[in-house]
Amino acid sequence: MGAIRQALSDRRFAYGFAAAVVLLTAALALPEPAFAGIAEDINAWICGVLRDTCNWIFNSQVDMLRGIGVDGVLSADFTQMLGSAGSITMYDVVRAVWQNAILPIGCGVLSFVFTVQLIKVSQRMDGNASMPGVKEVVFLLVFFAVFLFLVQNSFEIMQGIYGIAKIAISRTAGLFGTGGELDLSTVSIATTDDDVAALLAMLVIALISWVVVIVAYVVALVVSWARALQIYIMAAFAPIPISLLALDETRQMGVGYLKNFAAVCLAGVIILVLLVSFPIVLGGLNAATVGVPVVDSVVGGLSYALQYLAMCILLIISLVKSGSWARDVMGG
Repeated sequence: MGAIRQALSDRRFAYGFAAAVVLLTAALALPEPAFAGIAEDINAWICGVLRDTCNWIFNSQVDMLRGIGVDGVLSADFTQMLGSAGSITMYDVVRAVWQNAILPIGCGVLSFVFTVQLIKVSQRMDGNASMPGVKEVVFLLVFFAVFLFLVQNSFEIMQGIYGIAKIAISRTAGLFGTGGELDLSTVSIATTDDDVAALLAMLVIALISWVVVIVAYVVALVVSWARALQIYIMAAFAPIPISLLALDETRQMGVGYLKNFAAVCLAGVIILVLLVSFPIVLGGLNAATVGVPVVDSVVGGLSYALQYLAMCILLIISLVKSGSWARDVMGG
């Protein structure tokens, strides 16, 4: 206790104590606002999470569509377009049907056509002009031999037509890839403003557009598989329409078949172009306002997101119409 009294009675202690009290009072009177911006920090963090989520959803949609591209059924080899079940492929099935069921029918139709043509030649023959008639018969035999060769090799001919379309698909993919990537480094699809309401609205639209893109993905797969199945079926029944080419009255049926088969093959090129151009178009929408925020309000955010949603719906319609467009290319 004596030491304490002595310390309190010391003038230096008194001066030091007084100075400490003054400093503490000044610190309390002028506090530093260390945590004054905590609300803004939380708001910025929430907006960053929402913005990153929206951009991730949009990028995932493009990646999903890009997965359908040239590595899938669109450019598969003719023998492996629809895979296999064990050691039997769809190619084996349709070729067996072609060889054992359809080819005899095609040869029979060709024989009937040859008979009709022979009757026409015989009607034009004159008893006093035998040599012109013999000449026509010889030409008819050569004509029959050529068409017999075409009928007996019709499956390989259809496979060759598909191979030409496959080359076009591979070259298209070599030029542009299976789908471009969105460049989000300069401009964000989601609003760059820290507006929670705008980002929540954008997130809702992003989720809706993801559902639409999933539908587009399924439609693209269905269209691609349906195209492969149609190619197989048409190739299996090729002997019948090819044999009809030999008769003037039925030649348009055979020509129409060849045009339709070529259109089905070319539909793969159209599908690939659609899948390649989809992210490019989206990237064009994204880069339309480079250097400034894409949207800065709820209304603007919804407007841009609805444009994105409309493009997804347009992709679905285009995939469904790809076969019709290919037939238009081939003249209907």
